[in-house]
Amino acid sequence: MRKRIHLIAPAGSCKPFFRAVGIHDARDLVGRVRSCIGEHYEVTADPTLIEVDEDESHGGRRDDDARAKDIENALGDSSVAAIVALRGGAWFTRVLPWIDFSLLDRRTTRIVAFGFSELTTLINIVAGHQNGLGVYDMGPAFLVYGMKRFAAQRIAADDPEFANATPADWMLANWSTEFRHYFQRVIRIIEGREEIKISANLASGSLADVQTVRIVGGNLTVLSTMIGSPYDPTLKIPNCWIVLEDFNDKLERVDRFLSHLTLAGVWERISGVLLGDFHQAEHDQLPAVLEMLKSHIPDFKALPILTTKEVGHIWPMTPLPLNQLCAIRSEGAGRFRLCFDRIGLGNSNL
Repeated sequence: MRKRIHLIAPAGSCKPFFRAVGIHDARDLVGRVRSCIGEHYEVTADPTLIEVDEDESHGGRRDDDARAKDIENALGDSSVAAIVALRGGAWFTRVLPWIDFSLLDRRTTRIVAFGFSELTTLINIVAGHQNGLGVYDMGPAFLVYGMKRFAAQRIAADDPEFANATPADWMLANWSTEFRHYFQRVIRIIEGREEIKISANLASGSLADVQTVRIVGGNLTVLSTMIGSPYDPTLKIPNCWIVLEDFNDKLERVDRFLSHLTLAGVWERISGVLLGDFHQAEHDQLPAVLEMLKSHIPDFKALPILTTKEVGHIWPMTPLPLNQLCAIRSEGAGRFRLCFDRIGLGNSNL
């Protein structure tokens, strides 16, 4: 029996993504994914959950039970090699209490969960289980926003390769290739064939030339909902680092979410911070967030803080395996490289 890649959309609606790139419906999407990964894996999805309407005036979505069951079915089925969240968005966090994560205990094989943003909770929970591997990585629907923003930045910088192009036209001309690359990378990660390396710069504190850590976390806004909840233990790994990123939020709200971490004593129990991208529209908020942390972290200069532009609501984004052994190696002049051994379903660093 072929292993399955199960596509999920438990947060925001995928309809805007479909319209932006000319995908007709969920079945069309599944067919495109199959063409990207070949015949070694079966691709499945629940079309009704992929094509759902989103209505902010009426709770966002009205299919909480169905979304929980969709994830439960995948977690409990040992033939499912991976679940891939097509996008982030909203409305998912409230569904967590209805998902039976004990199904992971009864699996005979491991499962990989890919997702980011609103899926921060799910990825951390799966990453904390011996039968799970959580990879913090953008959903493929994010390619629309990420690639358009990337093109706009290159156009603004007068990059000759982007001359006479609009961000939307450049995205449309290149998204099929990047869509294929995304799912081919998913397969390489599942099979343990992907070397994951993330470049970072030291913003505060000091680090040995080489040290091994584990990283948990993700989107700051969503991560804060886990603090003090029944899922909090997945973040309480001895001497772990925490990764934080966010976008399109006011800095005053970022300060409130950081305050939740401060009040919960998070800074005292971690060994370091990895800050990913923070931006609102085209404004880079990372310098302000770094300054803000001085008011939150006791003995700010003693805790190592790395910054990276490869993790967050950006494109291109490097996948970040959570709760896996990560070697942080100095490259000199305050530059570091985060290196993960080839992870995959055949390997476990828990």
